[in-house]
Amino acid sequence: MIPCTVMGTIRFTVTGRHQVSLRSTVNSHGWVALQPWIWNHETEVLSRVERVSSGPLVEVSVCQIDTSSYSVTASGGGKNEIERLVRRWLSLDWDPAEALQTASRFDTYVESLIKNGSGRFLRGSTFFEDYLKTVCTVQINWKGTIRMVQRLVIEIGGGSVPTPLDILRAGEEDLRLLASLGFRAKGIILSTQMMLENGLIDEQGNGDEQRLSYGNLIKLFGVGDYAARHLRVLLHDYSQIPVDSEVSKFFLQEHNIEKKDIDAFGEGWGAYRFLAYKLRRSLA
Repeated sequence: MIPCTVMGTIRFTVTGRHQVSLRSTVNSHGWVALQPWIWNHETEVLSRVERVSSGPLVEVSVCQIDTSSYSVTASGGGKNEIERLVRRWLSLDWDPAEALQTASRFDTYVESLIKNGSGRFLRGSTFFEDYLKTVCTVQINWKGTIRMVQRLVIEIGGGSVPTPLDILRAGEEDLRLLASLGFRAKGIILSTQMMLENGLIDEQGNGDEQRLSYGNLIKLFGVGDYAARHLRVLLHDYSQIPVDSEVSKFFLQEHNIEKKDIDAFGEGWGAYRFLAYKLRRSLA
């Protein structure tokens, strides 16, 4: 394991109940390329700027000590608050027992990947962050997604991911002009208002995860089937595969499966269909 080399105001160790690979989680999907994430490939340190509850922006860094322990450094903020963030980023409290049991029946290699710490997907500090970034992936190329998220962080969030209140204060026009969100701006405003009014999120963007069902997500403005499924994946619901044009292309080329038939893929995996697809795809 490469030793941590970060320095900061507070430093402590976070320990998970299960084996989780920081490297695998960081590389699980594209979130690490979106601000404010920074991943140092050489030192294997994951870091980002975060606005803590006391108000200031702080830099938080995390690196792996052993299979289930992580060294965390922060330039400010309280230990409990920072630890809660790290645990959410890496899904340290997700229990893979059922996924392992399912994988043992269908694919022992996928089982070994999960045992060795794969099967988690890098998440934002709040559900609202994941919502904003997911919306920024819809009907646009990846460079455009990177650009929009960068402008959201800099222009709307003042250096960190904007909260729901930041979004509402900015308003639709600034989201269009300053963050280049285009048609997404109106939907984000309306959906943010809806989620706050219905208690699906709080003012900091933390989600009521028991109520963030597919049915409630699909009701949000600008959230279609793909976005709702993707958000459910980030809430540890692996029963459905989020299907966009890139996923459709993969299934057609690698499995000769048409888009309309993708939902039947890995039927025996049940609640872990997405893991069967995603972890096997990483080997393709």
